[in-house]
Amino acid sequence: MGEAPFDASGLTRREVLAGGAAAVLGACGREGPRDSRTGSPPGMPQARPVERTAARPAARASDARVPVAVEPNGKAPDGKATSGKAPGGEAANRGTPGGKAPDGGAPRGANVTMFRGNPSHTFYGTGPMADRLVERWRFKMGTFVSKATATRAEKKWSGTGWTGTAIYVDGMIYIGSQDSRLYCIEAQSGKERWRYQAGRMFKASACYHEGRIFIGNVDNYLHCVEAATGKGLWRWDSGQDLDSSACIYEGRLYIGGEAGYLNCLEPKTGKVIWRQFLGGTEGGGGSGGVESSPAVTEGRVYASTYSGDLFCMDALTGKRIWKARTGDDTDVSPVVTAGRLWTAAQEKSPYVYCFDALTGKHQFRVNNNMGWWSTPAVVGDRLYIGGQDRRLYCLHAFSGAKLWAFRAGEAIWSSPAVVDGKVIFGSYDSHLYLLDAADGRLLWKERLDGRILSSPCVVRGSVFIGTATGWFYAFGPPGGEAREAEPSRPEGG
Repeated sequence: MGEAPFDASGLTRREVLAGGAAAVLGACGREGPRDSRTGSPPGMPQARPVERTAARPAARASDARVPVAVEPNGKAPDGKATSGKAPGGEAANRGTPGGKAPDGGAPRGANVTMFRGNPSHTFYGTGPMADRLVERWRFKMGTFVSKATATRAEKKWSGTGWTGTAIYVDGMIYIGSQDSRLYCIEAQSGKERWRYQAGRMFKASACYHEGRIFIGNVDNYLHCVEAATGKGLWRWDSGQDLDSSACIYEGRLYIGGEAGYLNCLEPKTGKVIWRQFLGGTEGGGGSGGVESSPAVTEGRVYASTYSGDLFCMDALTGKRIWKARTGDDTDVSPVVTAGRLWTAAQEKSPYVYCFDALTGKHQFRVNNNMGWWSTPAVVGDRLYIGGQDRRLYCLHAFSGAKLWAFRAGEAIWSSPAVVDGKVIFGSYDSHLYLLDAADGRLLWKERLDGRILSSPCVVRGSVFIGTATGWFYAFGPPGGEAREAEPSRPEGG
């Protein structure tokens, strides 16, 4: 046990980039006010039906025409708007092939139904993966303009944010955009099926369960949307931004929030089952509380806070089991497997941490001197993670020993996918990279239109990923036409 340091010197520290929080070191663990009868916060918000249920409401005046580009040759057409029609008479939502995924394991079939594929964050997609990729299509999202305030200038938002990773269900891609819309896109063609309008930016990843999409928004709401049509079913007010991505475990929905709470809801109705205050609210609006996505496995839910605390809670009751320190804002989502938990913190405590998942006992930590925003991928005894210091690292998952490092042009916030012996990730340098997982050798890279903060969704060797300028891409192996992914046994989870 202890620290496994390695050298990241000689690099100029980058300014904390858009989507990241300036970390404040501090203690937490205090409980918020509770209702003596229910153990819940007083006035606990409950879900209510959405007021507008159309799949595609009228566009805002600031964005009256939203072109959608689907171009095999990579060129954007001018002024081509989508029909916005919901699918009619088609099996757009048939459910996960083979039924529910085993707890903590890879989903059955080719579907990727939540961030990192399952509640323990250990499924990263399916192969076979080619050694190089070609662009199949690209899709153009719109723009959301935030109003100017006394302390902040007007800003335009588009594309996928740091936590905005696509999911794939039965041939459909579901992706939230910072333009305030949730999109359903055909994976084979890039054609838009429907769009759902929210109040502000979608930064979180979507989650699919029993024909419904669940996704948080900066408008403070968790939105529940019918997957087949884009119809809004209900929304729940969390009290503050929701950058955290939801996950489903044993029929319950778990999600964090910048209000400082870890939340457990009933997915069908949005009814709150329990809600526990974890802290982190000293970060203020837009950068506090629980921004990471909770991990759930073996009856326990794990979540971290802006304050630098990592919690293990009973998934059924919300009761705290243990608490450990990471020392700084921890937006990296925990990964849990083989009795261990891995996470990482930002620049004031710039370590990848390994804990015992049952007890919270510290195992080791690894320093890169600049901090981490990328969620690791753990495959066998190897851990892959991107750093603020521009490097993609491969570490021994159970000792912290550095096996290799690959240097990109800018910071890596994208969470790597490891599939079929290859590592796929994006960088702030606008490149999508494909490396050999064994030795870090560069196999292929492609410059996209805009910096890449979000993470790849990988389905049978096809890669779906967005940029911060509003473009969303599909890549596949060379040769032939793009094809819809077929169910297969997961490889690399």
